[in-house]
Amino acid sequence: MYANFVKKMKNIIILNLMLISILNASYTLKEKFLVRIAAPTREMMRELSLMPFDFASMKIIDQADAILTLEEIRRLEEKGYRIEILQAESEIKAIFISPLYHTYEETINYINFLATKYPSIMNVIKIGESTQFDLPIYAVKISDNAHLEEDEPTILYDGMHHAREPLGNEICLSLMDYLLNNYAFSPDVTYWVDETEIWIIPILNPEGWKYIVDSNLSSPWWRKDLRDNNGNGIFDPDYDGVDLNRNYDFNWSIGGDTYPGSWTYKGPHPFSEKECQAKRELAISQKFVFSVSYHSYGEGVFFPWSWPNTKTKAPDDISLRNIAHEIASRIPTKDGNGNYYIGRCGGSHLSTPWIYGEIGTFEFLIETATSFIPPTHEISGIVKANLFGALYLLERIRGPGLTGQIYDLRGKPLEAVVSVLDIDNFKYISPRKSDPVFGRYYRILEHGKYFVSISHSWCETEIFHIDILPGKMTNLDVWLRPRIRYPSLQEFRFNFKFLFPFVWIRANFFYWK
Repeated sequence: MYANFVKKMKNIIILNLMLISILNASYTLKEKFLVRIAAPTREMMRELSLMPFDFASMKIIDQADAILTLEEIRRLEEKGYRIEILQAESEIKAIFISPLYHTYEETINYINFLATKYPSIMNVIKIGESTQFDLPIYAVKISDNAHLEEDEPTILYDGMHHAREPLGNEICLSLMDYLLNNYAFSPDVTYWVDETEIWIIPILNPEGWKYIVDSNLSSPWWRKDLRDNNGNGIFDPDYDGVDLNRNYDFNWSIGGDTYPGSWTYKGPHPFSEKECQAKRELAISQKFVFSVSYHSYGEGVFFPWSWPNTKTKAPDDISLRNIAHEIASRIPTKDGNGNYYIGRCGGSHLSTPWIYGEIGTFEFLIETATSFIPPTHEISGIVKANLFGALYLLERIRGPGLTGQIYDLRGKPLEAVVSVLDIDNFKYISPRKSDPVFGRYYRILEHGKYFVSISHSWCETEIFHIDILPGKMTNLDVWLRPRIRYPSLQEFRFNFKFLFPFVWIRANFFYWK
């Protein structure tokens, strides 16, 4: 125990020394500006949306907000874009972060406190570490048997892919509070916790957030992690860091910036960042039905996807759009004059298209608020408003849709492909598979009739015509028969040779004689 304590203290000392070197490093940071960009034509606005800028919001319709340098502003103005400067980065540097925002250390202490208070329904799990300083990344699991893997649907909420977006952390912590405090008192909450495995990652980018806090907003719009891109051991905000939400392996060659100095730099290769690896491994193991990733800002709910450079939509577009609409309709805007809007997110290198395209999880990217780090008086209202949208998914996971378990004839669970023939298109998405441990699958669908194919490489494919009823999950358990395959002549001769060697030798002796 003493050796572990010494090791832990040594790591803390090393980390603090490295952070001190970061804060004292001599560098000239290019001044950045928050600007609003307008274009005289729709074609110019579409061209703008494809540029690798640090857009503040994914809402790019008739105008767009972005973080730009003076050089980038000049280039856009030369192309005919109209630029309005909203704020200079230097104007925020004297403003302190509200104490209502939890620091990285405060967040860890708080979730550990809750785990001690609710040990039977909450489990804190280290799922990975940050890329540069190996800061632990924690996930919280809330369920009636939080320390066991059960045959239940799973859902994920995460915050702070980007360092400058602490509202994601606050919404995640508020969701934890609501579920834990109301368990056994609210029938809905009790049902959700008993029948679902709820995962929450409050801070996916711990070193980026820690840098903003510890440097007293010296770079208040910083969004990346702290990867040392040039390997010189000195932190340079004009060159280092990777945008975590550009580091996912989905249409990697399309979009994102390959220049390390860009604030949307996508990294040296897909999943180069340990933060993204942590989410990937958790997503693969849990096969989440739903996921929400919180960002700032824009007051919108985005769903996958608009396929790059085409008009192709996601195969599940109708269900995704309907669910996004239901989430958005439950989140009022800050001014109280409406609700969040909905839109499709891009189909490349972001978490949302990757987790949908590769795993089948319906992930929704929610842009909260109207600024990156809202002031104290706005925090509580924004967090509370977003809670209603988060809770809707715990209700929607009850259906409509299709679920069941897939076995072989011996009753062993199978990882089989579950294809809804009416909508699936494996040109754009990976096959949807059942869980290998329980053989369980979930497909979120609108009510109606569908043709469903269940297939496995060793078994005969089964096709069913299923009526999906409104308001509940339709159950379809399947036992697949082994595929009958007759051996080829070459396989027959090979097997015969080793099963009956004496007959084989004698027959060949007389043949060659």
